[in-house]
Amino acid sequence: MNNELLHHLEQRINQAVDEISVLRQKITQLEAQNTQLSEENNELEQKVYSNQEQQNNWETSINKMLNNLNQLDGTE
Repeated sequence: MNNELLHHLEQRINQAVDEISVLRQKITQLEAQNTQLSEENNELEQKVYSNQEQQNNWETSINKMLNNLNQLDGTE
């Protein structure tokens, strides 16, 4: 009976070791995926910032042109 119990415990330990190994692999995969997603997120944030900056520049330029037109209309 002791041998049966030891054999059963050995099987459970081996199963637990296998499960731990699978979980470690999943963790490694998720960490790699997280790194990739973080890099993609940083790239997208940079694009958004760049687009906002470009839009602000366009708006400033358009406002200057409108002000110049208004000044020309006022002087004539």
